[in-house]
Amino acid sequence: MLRICLVVLGLLAALPALAGKVVKVGGYDFAPFVEGSGTGQPDGLALRLIEAMNKHQDRFTFQFVPTSPNRRYKDFETGKFDVMLFESPDWGWIERKLPVEASRVFLDGGELYVALAQPGRGQDYFADLGAKRMVGLLGYHYGFANFEADPAVLSSRFRMTLVRDNSASIEAILKDRGDVAVVTDAYLKRWLRTRPEVREKLLVSERFDQRYAHRALIRKGIDLTPAEMDRILSAMDLDGTLTRLWREFGIRD
Repeated sequence: MLRICLVVLGLLAALPALAGKVVKVGGYDFAPFVEGSGTGQPDGLALRLIEAMNKHQDRFTFQFVPTSPNRRYKDFETGKFDVMLFESPDWGWIERKLPVEASRVFLDGGELYVALAQPGRGQDYFADLGAKRMVGLLGYHYGFANFEADPAVLSSRFRMTLVRDNSASIEAILKDRGDVAVVTDAYLKRWLRTRPEVREKLLVSERFDQRYAHRALIRKGIDLTPAEMDRILSAMDLDGTLTRLWREFGIRD
């Protein structure tokens, strides 16, 4: 009998540890947070943060689920995911009365204006955007447009050209296909770091179009609570994991 018990215990010890409760994390293409989700090989800061969270604890197993800016609310309602990182409750969640709770702010940032650098052109160029050809991303809202997101309104009322990503926004300015682009500061820092020869060609605003206060949005009632998420993020902050991630993606020096 003892021998049988020892054999059973040995077999159990050889089995892999049970994974924690699966928590599906939605994300949409928005560099540097998510990139390439439509190709089946997504990457970006959100994916690296998910990987780091899985290494830091074993109660939950976080899994990435791709969505889109416009589809994310419906996908949440139908249960395709329960958490979204680098998000804000003010980005349509409160307006739609969706059952989410928010973690603490774990990263700030925002969006800046970018134009071609020309002799005599300074920060006053961004003071009046009314007559400028604006460039931005399809599916997003902007401060200068009173946070309007309707593509038809942005195109007709604000003369805004809408493109697929931040890189295309910057390229539109360099090719004189627009006057001012609205670009995420985190992406712009990383983009300029890899293209130092372009830095002198661009004029970057000192003021923000809007400021971000990135949080994790969590479905009410699931095992993962905002307090638990805060504990995970705080532990990663204390041991330097978050700082390393921010530096890797050019968000912090």
